[in-house]
Amino acid sequence: MKKILENYLRPRSFFAGALVLALFLAIYGWSMADNVPAPEQCCECHRQVCEDTADKRYVHAPFRERQCALCHIAPSGTDRIAIAKNGQSQVQWLTESSPRQEIESWFSIPPVLAGKKIILQAEGLGRKMVRMEVQLPNFLEAEQLGAVSRPPEISGLGVDEVKQGVLLTARVIWKTERITDSTVLYGENAPAGKSIVDPRLTKEHEVLLTDLQPGRNYSFVAVSQDIFGNKTVSPAKTFSTRTFFSRPRVEQAKTTEKVTVSGKYFRVDNRFFAKFVANQPIRVRLGTLAGQMINVSTKAASSGRTGKLPPGHLPLTDSRFLNTGVCYSCHPQTKGVLSHPVDVLPKRGMIIDNRAYKLSGDGRITCMSCHMPHASDNEYRVILSDKKKLCLGCHKNFGGGL
Repeated sequence: MKKILENYLRPRSFFAGALVLALFLAIYGWSMADNVPAPEQCCECHRQVCEDTADKRYVHAPFRERQCALCHIAPSGTDRIAIAKNGQSQVQWLTESSPRQEIESWFSIPPVLAGKKIILQAEGLGRKMVRMEVQLPNFLEAEQLGAVSRPPEISGLGVDEVKQGVLLTARVIWKTERITDSTVLYGENAPAGKSIVDPRLTKEHEVLLTDLQPGRNYSFVAVSQDIFGNKTVSPAKTFSTRTFFSRPRVEQAKTTEKVTVSGKYFRVDNRFFAKFVANQPIRVRLGTLAGQMINVSTKAASSGRTGKLPPGHLPLTDSRFLNTGVCYSCHPQTKGVLSHPVDVLPKRGMIIDNRAYKLSGDGRITCMSCHMPHASDNEYRVILSDKKKLCLGCHKNFGGGL
């Protein structure tokens, strides 16, 4: 791995760099008319960044070659227009759907947003993206859902993966016949003492357990609660971390269709819900325009993008893609066993110093929580040279073994 990294960091020929850039542009549908900025243009305005990394030992290859557009410039087409129209720093992301791509996505939306516009961003099959403004109805215009008194039904409960990567993890899956949240209670001798809660509403449930030890037997139960307060607790099941396995997943059929999404809106008591249905399995994120919610401007400032772009500047990728998604574009092999979980919230009770470990605007761990984006004197561009200190900065009680 070290040798591969050294080869990757070695300066490439002009032809190799041009080939990488051309491939990236082809993937995202760019054309020569998009006027990707010349390398010197970036350093004219961001001179301090360019100078600060000049003497670093490990430099990110695209940065060394001044291919800033690879990571920073947003795709073309309608997505680019929407970003430019709304302003990159104007969107405060609120929530996202299940990690799985699904045809139907449900969200609980703050009632204060009823009657206002929100931003919907969907990622379909083959990384097809769409971003649009969605006009929400007034609260009383949303359909009133009739109350349901019977508890949801849990089926297909099991563990489809136990693996050792940076962390030892187990993935618990199950289904419900209607939308509910997802909770797993687990422990070595009984399903108690530890829990993972995912408030996102779905019928296809997937919870990743990370606080595990090798060579142990664990007991667990799944808990699903619907929007009416009805709750179901499954019978207890067990799994072992003595052996590792991963059940093959069904590949989604490829399609050349563009992503289309339609919405329906509901109310239950004083709560507001949205259901989005697509023509293909998608992951969805919802955001608000600045000023529509209290403290939006404060939260946006914490993301590090508070200023407006100068006239004529190409629109930038959003912070989530820049800090996580773009990394997988060039390093797909780091998904799974070779990577610490990213785009996830810290575990309950975990305290992370955001000055040292940069988090996303909504507090999620990203690739840049542990890696420097442009250059570092530390191998793999990690923020600390000491591996043990790097891990213990977040995992205070994870003492030995590093």
